[in-house]
Amino acid sequence: MRKSLLAVAALMGAAILPAEAAVIKVDENTFANMGLKLQIWAQRLGKTTTDEQDYTDFSINNARIYFSGQVNKFVQFGANLDFAIGNDAQGRAKHSGTASTRVNDAFINLKLMDEFQVMAGLYRLPFSRATLTDSYTYIIPTGYGYTADPTNRPNRFTPFTIGSNVQNSYRDAGLTFWGNIMDGLIKYQIGVFDGRWDHTNTNTLVSVKDNLAFAGRIQFTPTMLGYKAEKGFTLADTYLGKQNVLSIGLGYNSQKWDDGAGRSGTAKAWTVDAMWEQKFGDIVPNLQLGYQDRKDMPAGTTSPIAKVKDRAYYVQGQLLYDQVVGLGKPALAIRYEKLDDRTAANRDTNRTGVFLNYYIKGQDVKIQLGADVVSLKNKASNEKNYTDWTLALQIQF
Repeated sequence: MRKSLLAVAALMGAAILPAEAAVIKVDENTFANMGLKLQIWAQRLGKTTTDEQDYTDFSINNARIYFSGQVNKFVQFGANLDFAIGNDAQGRAKHSGTASTRVNDAFINLKLMDEFQVMAGLYRLPFSRATLTDSYTYIIPTGYGYTADPTNRPNRFTPFTIGSNVQNSYRDAGLTFWGNIMDGLIKYQIGVFDGRWDHTNTNTLVSVKDNLAFAGRIQFTPTMLGYKAEKGFTLADTYLGKQNVLSIGLGYNSQKWDDGAGRSGTAKAWTVDAMWEQKFGDIVPNLQLGYQDRKDMPAGTTSPIAKVKDRAYYVQGQLLYDQVVGLGKPALAIRYEKLDDRTAANRDTNRTGVFLNYYIKGQDVKIQLGADVVSLKNKASNEKNYTDWTLALQIQF
C-alpha cells in the first residue's frame, strides 16, 4: 500500500497531497483518496481608479473537494471539484459566497513506466513553473500575474501562458506524454490541447476555425549533486525543508488563430524558470526566477487585427525558520513581478508582494498576511497605483 500511495504522490506532486485524507481501499493496488481544501481570505483592496474607493472584503478564495487514486498500478486518476467566487467588474473578488462550481481538474494517467506516461483530461498546462504550481503551495497567496494585462488594467489575469479555453487559464483539456528519465535527472512533458482560440470559445471572436494548441516543457535537476527530482506532473512553490531542490525548466506554448475571414496568426510563448530550495540547519532559503516572452496574440476584431506582444518576469523567495515558534513555523516571502508591454502603448505593470507566512502544520494549516503594491506605467487618466492587503487562511484534509 505504501508503494501505491507513493506512486500517486509522485503523480500529483508530493507537496500537494495533504497529510490527512480519507482513504477508500479495495486492495493493495486499487484505492482512492478524498478530502477537502479551503482558502478563506480577508482583504483591504486599494482603489484602482479615481472614481472608486477602497474596499474591505471577506471571501472564499477557493473551496475544493478532491479525489486521487489508482485502479491498478498502471492506471491512475485525479479530480479537483472547485467552488469559486465571482468577480466584480474590475475582476477582483466579491465579498460573497461561491458563485460557480467547476471541474478544475479531471484526468486519467496511464503509467506504462516512470519514463513514459500518458495523461488525458483537464489539468495544468505543461509550460512554465507558474502554470504547474499548485495554488495551495503558494508562498505569495495572491499568486502569479496579479495584475498585468496592459490592454485591460487593472483586471487580474494569469500572464504566464498564452491562455486556454477554460475558466482557469493555467489549465486546458488535452493529452500529454510525459515521464522522468534517469530517475528524474530530466523530466519531459509534451502535450496537445484545445487552446485559447478553440472554435468553441465564444469569448474570442477570432476563433472560428479549429486549431489545436501545443505546449511542452523540459526540466533538469542535477540529482548527481544530491538534489531531489520533482517527479510529479505538478510542482510546488516550496517543500518547507523536506527536500533540497534545484530545478531549471524551459517551456514552449503556441496556437494558430483564424477568424475565417482572412485574418490569422500564430500566438506563441516561450519561458525559462528556475527554483532552488535547501535546508541549512534551522534555516530554509527558497529562490525562484521566471521569464516569459509572448507575441502575436490577437487583440480586437477589425482588420488588420492587432497582435499583442509582451514579456513578463519575476523573482521571488522565502526564508523559513524551521522551528516551531508558538503554534507554527514563521517565514518571510518577497516577490517582484513585471509585465513589459511591447506595444506602442507601453503600459507596463510592476508588482511587489511581501508576506509573513506561518505554517502551523505545513501546507495543511497555514496563515499568510501581507501586501501587494502595484504600479502602472502610462496610466489612463482615471487609473491609479494601488496596494492590496491580504490575510489568507488555509486548511487541507
